[in-house]
Amino acid sequence: MTDPTTSGAPAVPPGEITDLVRRSPMSFLGTVTRIGGTPLPGLAADEHTAVVKVDHVLHAPDAFRRLAGSRVTVQLRADAAPLAVGDSAAFFTEGLFYGSGLAVSEVGRLPAHAVRPHVALAATSADEQPFSAVLREIHRQDLAVHAREADAVLLGTVAGLERIDGSGHYSEHDPDWWRATLDVQHVESGAITADSVSVLYPNSRDRHWNHVPKPRAGQAGLWILHATEGDRRELAPYALRDADDYQPAHRLAALREGM
Repeated sequence: MTDPTTSGAPAVPPGEITDLVRRSPMSFLGTVTRIGGTPLPGLAADEHTAVVKVDHVLHAPDAFRRLAGSRVTVQLRADAAPLAVGDSAAFFTEGLFYGSGLAVSEVGRLPAHAVRPHVALAATSADEQPFSAVLREIHRQDLAVHAREADAVLLGTVAGLERIDGSGHYSEHDPDWWRATLDVQHVESGAITADSVSVLYPNSRDRHWNHVPKPRAGQAGLWILHATEGDRRELAPYALRDADDYQPAHRLAALREGM
C-alpha cells in the first residue's frame, strides 16, 4: 500500500485543501481495489477508471456521508499520476452516475498523509466531517466577499414589518414583497446615516424565494443589504436577496477580518 507518511513527504501548499474542497461536492480517503474496470453495469471503463474502497468520507452532501466501507467507481483525471491497486489517496470528486452504485469523476487528488490529521481531529471533536473546519473557513471567506460587494452592512433590530401588496392576488412564483424597518445600532459599511432604514424582502416560501431571509419582529443581528433595483426602489432603498444576508451579530468580528 502506498501512503507517504514520513517526515520527508512533500508538504501540501497552504490553501490547496481549501481550494479542492471548494471545487468538489464530495471528497473521501480511499484505497484502490481495481484499475481499468467497474462493477456498475452500462458504465464505460478504461485505464483511467478505478474502483476505490472508501475509508473515510471527508466532506459530502447528507445523502453520501455514510459511504465508508463501500466501493465507489472513480473516473480518474487523465493528467493525474497513475494509481495501482493498494494505493491510498484523498479523492476530491463530483457526481458522475448514481443508481445501482456510485460513480464520480476526479476533480483533484492529494496524498493520504495530507488529510489524515483532519481525520484524526474529527474523531476527537464535535465536527461531523473531517473537513467541517475547512467548510466553515470557506463559508467565512465567501461571507466576507459577499459583505464587501454589498451596498450596506449594519447591526440592527427589526422594528416593524409591512406587507407591500395586500390585494391577495398572487401567481405561483410571486415573491410577496414585504418591507421591514430596521432600527440601526451600527453601520459597518454603506451610506446609511439615519436611525432606521427600510428593507424589502420576498416573504414567499416558493422555491425561488425561500432561501432569502424572512425578518421577524424584534429580530436583532447583522444585515447585509443590497440597493433595491428598478421601480421597487421607491418602496425601500435596500433589499434582502441572498441566503447570507442575515447573520448573528457576533459574525461581525469574522467579517471584519476579510472586509
